[in-house]
Amino acid sequence: MRRALTLLLSLVALVIAVGMLRAWTEGPGAMSGTPGLLGDAPAPLPPGVATAALSLGLLLLGSFLLGELASIAGLPRVSGALVFGVLAGPELHAAVGAPMPPLVPRDELQYLQMVDALAVSMIGLVAGGEIRLEFLRRAAGQVARLAVSDMLGVLLWVGTGLAALGGFVPLLSERSASHRAYLTLLLATMAVANSPAVVTAMLRETGARGPLSRTALAVTVVKDLSLVVLVSALLAAWGGSRAGGSAAWSVAWHLSGSLLVGACFAALLALAALRTRIRLDLVVLVSGFAIALAGRLLSIAPLLAGITAGFALANLAPRRSERLFRSIDNLLPATYALFFAVAGARIGLGGLSQVLPIAACIAALRLAGIWTGLRVGCAWAGVHGHTRSWLWTSMVPQAGVSIALASEARAVLGNEPWADALLALLLTVVALHELAGPPLLRLGLRSGEVRR
Repeated sequence: MRRALTLLLSLVALVIAVGMLRAWTEGPGAMSGTPGLLGDAPAPLPPGVATAALSLGLLLLGSFLLGELASIAGLPRVSGALVFGVLAGPELHAAVGAPMPPLVPRDELQYLQMVDALAVSMIGLVAGGEIRLEFLRRAAGQVARLAVSDMLGVLLWVGTGLAALGGFVPLLSERSASHRAYLTLLLATMAVANSPAVVTAMLRETGARGPLSRTALAVTVVKDLSLVVLVSALLAAWGGSRAGGSAAWSVAWHLSGSLLVGACFAALLALAALRTRIRLDLVVLVSGFAIALAGRLLSIAPLLAGITAGFALANLAPRRSERLFRSIDNLLPATYALFFAVAGARIGLGGLSQVLPIAACIAALRLAGIWTGLRVGCAWAGVHGHTRSWLWTSMVPQAGVSIALASEARAVLGNEPWADALLALLLTVVALHELAGPPLLRLGLRSGEVRR
């Protein structure tokens, strides 16, 4: 009780201090020429640059504190980080119309994208390191059957449900027949997404080891890699036959380039693990930033590159990479806290009342598709025991990959008048699964694999 009270008071003090700083730096006095937090700048800076570090520190420390409080209450730490991101983010501030400035302004979130990509690459390294080649050799067919069954179950349930309810959904009912069919297929495909990041975070937090953990991580990774191809193909199809060639090349490079970059970083990290005696965690941190930067410059997926690097290190150089993965373990708490806090801050809440009913309907249809698809898949793949009973809980969470795909869809379809409504709906669906997914996954892991 004393520890919980200390954490709560620390969190309140942090919020009050940052709120006062925001009011001082963004108030009327600051606008009229009063020196700000960093003093007078020699040249005008883009909005949000000077104080982005304040948002970074707030999200990191606040999500850690609320995550610890969530842990005391028996909830996953990532849920606390997500909730803090929502509370501190600009979307909730705009929705409630608070008189004080938001703790994390919208123009500062864009400067946290590189840190977000760093977290994604680090999560990819861990997820790839958890997948062993001998497990894939033994269970490749099983994983493929489970992934296909789950994807088909979600596609059928969500697609059929939206086709039946399309007349009651303004986003669909106001479109032509061809556009309605396309949007239905796009929404059903996006519903397939899950979150290797959440699964990895929960496995690390609970210390779960066993068939359920290995199968859940492998299936979520395979599904998300497949989803990148499916969504890219759907978005390329929107451009018509004229963009087909360039879109096909873009998809091919997105996949092959990510694998190539991941293999290169695996070789570099293996060499660093051999040559570096101390502070290997700094090498890992720099490598994570490098993967994130490569993702931006080369148009590859940092998550896929990180998974490739982690998989290659764990399976091709297992002894050499032991120190490397121990160093990654030291960085993971801060990485997870920041990643999920930034994801929570991005959740759009402005038009929540308008899109919440259909988002809840999609979430319910998705849950039914996951459960039925995996029941069929487990029977098909010969999966029994607690893995068959609880595997569905690992497919419920959604997080960074889903948000990234939703943003990509918004960018491709940006000229359409309904693009903003589509993005709001997708992000609301993600928000529901972000908040409900981790507790469900912990419930599933408690079926016999939790060690601590």
